[in-house]
Amino acid sequence: MKTIFITLSLFFYFKINADSKVIPYTMDDRDRMMRLEAKLEEGFKTIDAKFDAINSKFDARFDALQRQIDFTNNLILTLIAGLLGSIIYMWWDRRAANAPIKDAVELEAKKNKNIVLALKEYANINPEFKNIFDRASIL
Repeated sequence: MKTIFITLSLFFYFKINADSKVIPYTMDDRDRMMRLEAKLEEGFKTIDAKFDAINSKFDARFDALQRQIDFTNNLILTLIAGLLGSIIYMWWDRRAANAPIKDAVELEAKKNKNIVLALKEYANINPEFKNIFDRASIL
């Protein structure tokens, strides 16, 4: 037990002496720290300048890419508008071109209806004519 006590006493003695050493902070140390801070500031400034240059390059590339995307979008919209315009024009043109034909067909149908009515009346008057129509299944 005595040896443990002596060992612990010596350990704490040397520990206290080791911890109590004061390292003086001299003017040379302060000057060295100031120079180190100045060098670090200069290094950070150059790094910031390099990052700014890289950022400006990225911004230029992104702007160019955005312009290409905008051009492509405008081109696609122009093509879609042209296709829709062509489809609408074709629909209108077919309708306009078919209108006179439709009118002519309706007029001919009206004339044929009138002819059939006239023939029916004549068939009522003339039995021989009615007989010819009945055999041909016209009336």
